[in-house]
Amino acid sequence: MTPAVLLHGFLGRGADWDPAVGRLAETRAVLAPDLPGHGAAPEAASLDAAADALADLLDAERLGAVDLAGYSMGGRLALLFAVRHPGRVRRLVLVSASPGLRTPEERAARRAADATLAAEIVRDFPAFLDRWTRQPLFAHLSKAQRARLVADRLAHGRPAALARALVSMGTGAMPSLWEPLRRLGVEIHAVAGALDPKFVAIGREMSAAAPVRQTVLPDAGHNLLAEAPDALADLLSFLLA
Repeated sequence: MTPAVLLHGFLGRGADWDPAVGRLAETRAVLAPDLPGHGAAPEAASLDAAADALADLLDAERLGAVDLAGYSMGGRLALLFAVRHPGRVRRLVLVSASPGLRTPEERAARRAADATLAAEIVRDFPAFLDRWTRQPLFAHLSKAQRARLVADRLAHGRPAALARALVSMGTGAMPSLWEPLRRLGVEIHAVAGALDPKFVAIGREMSAAAPVRQTVLPDAGHNLLAEAPDALADLLSFLLA
């Protein structure tokens, strides 16, 4: 079967996908790398550079066309990779992810906000993680799930590298890919948790604007890798069958 490549979100690492890797590895080769600035991975100067670094990694692993899934930041990178490297993606699964902000004004405002957050990461990483995981987007994480995430990020995160990754690879640094989404010519799925109305709405909008199939997982919010890892693994196995 076609190899699968799974891309984690901001602050994460490839191990966040372990349940899905275990399920998909029963039938195919699976790669879940640390993204630039995360875990042990080198940094990238931009999202474009991160997408090209992913292409280099696939070449090094002797992988041609792949099934590509990404969560949040990883989903945005997955979409950009599909745009920059046509023919390398067979199926694309965007988990709690968007094609970017539509206007230059929105992107400029987001870059300013991300720069402020980047300064907080460097100044006091533990305090930043506490605030980050308590924002409304992650309100549906249980106390235990939140504690595990914070402990993992403290153990494996490099604050300065993560701050630079947020600036260079954040939503504000990404061009609008709404129009390229329509022209990709590959099978595309948008996945969101039912308790994450923002990304359910984005998925619905993608489905209306492009040939994108939307799936909503019940009883879960934004961080499906932490909140519903087994359900997400089952869904990926089905979508990529």
